[in-house]
Amino acid sequence: MQQNKSLRAIGVISALFIVLACSLFTAPPMEPVPVTPFASPTALPEILEPTAPAPIVNLPNGFVTRQDDILSVHDTAGNLLFQLQPPNLNAGDLHIAAPLIIGSNNLPIIYNASREESSLVYYDNGQATTLKNVDFYVDIVGAQSMPFIAYVATEYTDSGLISNLYVGSPQTLANAPSQLYDLDPASWALSVLAVDMEDSTPSGIWYTKIPWGIGGDIVYAPYRTLAYLDLNSGTAYQYLGDEANPSDLSRDRSWVAYTNDTSVDAGSAAMTARSLVTGETVTYPLVDAVNQRGAGEAKFSPTTQYLAWMEASGWQMAEVPDFHSLVRVGDLQGNVIAQFADTAFLSVSGLGSVQRVQPVGWLNDNTLLVMARSEDWDDAAIIAIDIPTQGMRLLAKGVFVDFTYAE
Repeated sequence: MQQNKSLRAIGVISALFIVLACSLFTAPPMEPVPVTPFASPTALPEILEPTAPAPIVNLPNGFVTRQDDILSVHDTAGNLLFQLQPPNLNAGDLHIAAPLIIGSNNLPIIYNASREESSLVYYDNGQATTLKNVDFYVDIVGAQSMPFIAYVATEYTDSGLISNLYVGSPQTLANAPSQLYDLDPASWALSVLAVDMEDSTPSGIWYTKIPWGIGGDIVYAPYRTLAYLDLNSGTAYQYLGDEANPSDLSRDRSWVAYTNDTSVDAGSAAMTARSLVTGETVTYPLVDAVNQRGAGEAKFSPTTQYLAWMEASGWQMAEVPDFHSLVRVGDLQGNVIAQFADTAFLSVSGLGSVQRVQPVGWLNDNTLLVMARSEDWDDAAIIAIDIPTQGMRLLAKGVFVDFTYAE
């Protein structure tokens, strides 16, 4: 799933206080339900039992942070390798479109530039090329270290919000046809989560939906449903229903992390992990807190040994803000093995204050990266936690963008 996706405008609903009991049980294997991308096909293909591919062991060789208009590329020890300054870079989504070659000062990216007009831009070797202008834009996600992205463009009509999902490369995006069309009278937009590849070609897109055009004191993006579009057949399959807010997919696509909550502000739901192969489900009880805001921002470790997530309480936009967050880590047997309150990051972060902490990903199965943010949303720090010892170290300043990988 795309790292650090931007929270879209979403409304405020009073949070419910819910205490969820821990559950660890085995359910029937997932049987995705076919949905209709366009018109109903004359015959749906046979639904295959989901299978887990071999674990992906390609680990990051670096990461990228952002401060204002500058992107800083670091190695895994936090050392600054080089910086980039693409034109009209905004706070939207950005995809790293090639492997990081240590010793090189170039890292191709695809991003949304919207200071003058919303457009997809390819930046390589200091040259920016506009790939396509987009009227209403939702988000992009890309295939790891490859020049392929999926993105959603939206359009308002009298009948509701239209979403179109596109897939392509810098060479094909300008004329790429829509792969998925959705008309939603309640203004829920399609939102892309991950791109699957087969033989160096996009083979499928994981996607969800998100409300469009409202705002408020939001902690987590309120996604709903989880579906997969098979690009070869054009058929989409739904794995989770409207009550589910997907947070992350494991890299081998064998597990999904999500919360069950239908409120627009993601309410106070606990984090759940579910195997897409066996149906096994694990729910981690929330830490007791006043004004519980629930769990989100989950990140699976590279070989799906652990799951890290954020829990929050209180309100960010109150007259006297009382918002707090913590990072928790659990195994896939339902055990919480570590947790870190926001106050624990203050000294190591070097920030004047810490208002929010959230996991952003893993360097390996033992090293979790956490982003701490101060009152100034762009004043952030990236901290590495060694899970076995629970020791912390500052890696870099800036807002986390994504990991880099070798060829």
